[in-house]
Amino acid sequence: MSEKISRRDFIKRSAIGVVVGGTVLSSLNLEAYAKAPAKKGIAKKTGDDLVVKLSENAELTKTGGTVKVNDELMLVRTSETEFLAVRTVCTHKGCDVELQGDKFVCPCHGSEYTITGKVTEGPSTTDLKTFETVFDSDKGIVTIKNAGVIEKN
Repeated sequence: MSEKISRRDFIKRSAIGVVVGGTVLSSLNLEAYAKAPAKKGIAKKTGDDLVVKLSENAELTKTGGTVKVNDELMLVRTSETEFLAVRTVCTHKGCDVELQGDKFVCPCHGSEYTITGKVTEGPSTTDLKTFETVFDSDKGIVTIKNAGVIEKN
C-alpha cells in the first residue's frame, strides 16, 4: 500500500522538483537541438575531388544558398560565379559548426568564424579548413578540389 504524504510535504517535494528541473533545463543549449539541419546536398566523388551539379542542388541556384555536401563539408554560393567550400568541424574540439547568418558558430564552446572560415572568437585559435572551388557555368557544376580526402583533426 502507498504511504500518504501531507500536503506540506507534497508542496515541498514539488518545489524541489521544479527548482532541480529548472536548473537542469537552463544548463542545456536547447537552441542547438531546435535548429533544422542544413539541407543535404548531392555530390559525386571524382578522384580526390567532389563534383556538385546545380541541377541536383536547387539551394545553390541563388546567391547565399548552401548545402551540406557530406557530414563535414558545406558549399556556399557567395556570388553569381563564386562558391566557397568550408569544412564544418570546429578546430577547437571537433564539434559540427552551424551557419548562422554570415558566420559559422560552434554550439559546443562558442567559437565563431567568418563565412570564409577565419576564426573571430575563441576558444578556437585555428581557422576552419577551406577548399578551392571551380565553377563551370556552362555545365552548371562546381568542383571542390581535394575534398574527397578530408582529413580528420
